[in-house]
Amino acid sequence: MLLMKQLGKVFHTGEVSTHALREVDLEVQEGDFVSVTGPSGSGKTTFLNIAGLLEVANSGVFLLDGENVNQLTDSQRSKMRNQKIGFIFQGFNLIPELNLFDNVDVPLRYRGFDAKERKRRIEEQLELVGLASRMKHLPSQLSGGQQQRVAIARALATSPRFLLADEPTGNLDSQMAQSVMSLLEDINRQGTTIIMVTHDHGLAQRAKRQILIKDGRVSELSHGSHDALHIVSPMHADTGAKVAGV
Repeated sequence: MLLMKQLGKVFHTGEVSTHALREVDLEVQEGDFVSVTGPSGSGKTTFLNIAGLLEVANSGVFLLDGENVNQLTDSQRSKMRNQKIGFIFQGFNLIPELNLFDNVDVPLRYRGFDAKERKRRIEEQLELVGLASRMKHLPSQLSGGQQQRVAIARALATSPRFLLADEPTGNLDSQMAQSVMSLLEDINRQGTTIIMVTHDHGLAQRAKRQILIKDGRVSELSHGSHDALHIVSPMHADTGAKVAGV
């Protein structure tokens, strides 16, 4: 489903080259739930941005559903991103002036679904996250955990192939974080592939696979009993060049 081979990302600022990712080899199969951890500045955000087609690698190969992403135009990547990827953010990113129904409706309108299909999808996803009875409420009338559930419903409404979650529990207390994590596990059991960046090692261990990004390199910490194949590059020290995550 997602294959990265010898993937690298370098940012150039004047004469300074910052290596955000180095020789990343990783395969994610359909139905995987992968947690990504690592110290601040290790390259996690760059990794997620490339996986989500928001940035393009400088070197290596990135295949998504068999297509070489690096060879696509900006408009082709945008189309693929809108059709196949759902995003969940730490800050929820709900529109405060819109009620829950209309917040979930935003990506559906963008995709051009008709009114009947949009209504069906919105009600279905809000029911899934346990908020169907509050669809006319504004985000400000909900708890943080409930707002994140709305954000998850919005991400799922377009039926993406996989979800990218960037610190989805970072703004939540421990009880709400556990609740959101349980919801993500339920969604994964229904077949949605999830890649989740988190600083919470307890939550990371609940994923099927755990990978660590450090100094731009990927290492797999654990792998579940499922049948997904994976390729992982070994971590090793490299003190010859300036290395920093973005």
